[in-house]
Amino acid sequence: MTELVYQQWHEGLNPDECVSVDGNAPGRLNLSHWPGNRTPESLRHDLSTGSCLLLAKAADRVELLRGITTVTNNHWDTDGLCSAFALLQPALAQVHGQTLVAAALAGDFEMFTTPEGVKIDLTVTALTRHSASPVRSDLFTQDLPRRQAQYLYGLELLPKLLANPDLHADWFAQEFWTIQKDMREIREENAVVENFAALDFATVRAERLLHNAAVNTILDCDRILGCFRLAGQWHYQLRLTTRSWFHMKSRALLPRPDWQQLVDTLNAQAPGQGGQWHADDLADPAPSLRFAKADGTLAPNGASPAQVSALVTAFFSRYPRLDAGI
Repeated sequence: MTELVYQQWHEGLNPDECVSVDGNAPGRLNLSHWPGNRTPESLRHDLSTGSCLLLAKAADRVELLRGITTVTNNHWDTDGLCSAFALLQPALAQVHGQTLVAAALAGDFEMFTTPEGVKIDLTVTALTRHSASPVRSDLFTQDLPRRQAQYLYGLELLPKLLANPDLHADWFAQEFWTIQKDMREIREENAVVENFAALDFATVRAERLLHNAAVNTILDCDRILGCFRLAGQWHYQLRLTTRSWFHMKSRALLPRPDWQQLVDTLNAQAPGQGGQWHADDLADPAPSLRFAKADGTLAPNGASPAQVSALVTAFFSRYPRLDAGI
């Protein structure tokens, strides 16, 4: 079998010689959990990294990769990097499989998995923007050279991070501490949580903004309404997580209800002087509906958390997520 190399996807590549990971770039073989993926049933997993690890140990690996020379992807993130690594260094990847999956899960689902996994995800994420990174994005003027350089550097860095997740602790220490602090805030009931399991929905009310990863980890649901009191005024943001976007093997993909009616209801019954209720496109991986200024930043709203929560709960009550037979 020809030794595989990584190349960022571009139109000059021959799809028949490519294994496409994580996204939906053309390729004879696709290993991904993105919508529209073409992953073989035997290699399906909740994460693209998991699919690539399954291929790394598959009995028919050589046959599946016969004639393929190139690993490719069309975007940058932790799951993409770990996926490519699992194909390029399958033996080492299998030794560290659990950590690679934890890092990919932390990135794609914005959750606190294991300390090692979260540290690797935060490092990989910071690689594109930290001032000390030799491949930060602002050093490039074109997308293809930027992503190619970041992948090649990341593939060299990843074995070092697996050996020492704290290698670049200065890049992520503040955010890592914030996630843990905010998880404690919720666990110790300094934040008020209401959970509606049948609706896959929860609300969290706090005296400050909380990190999404902390909220996602503790609340463990797809639909999350955040009510945050900043400078004595309430601010609201309803989020859908990537749980309802990625195609997972362990969980059926459930539809996202059109929330334009909810936007109209909130604008009519919970209006405010400083902004309006706006909603992202439901096709986005993690869209939000929020009361915001014209620039998209959260704005204060005089409605009470109980009032906003009641309106959102009533909307989702028409779209329960009970498993069949319950």
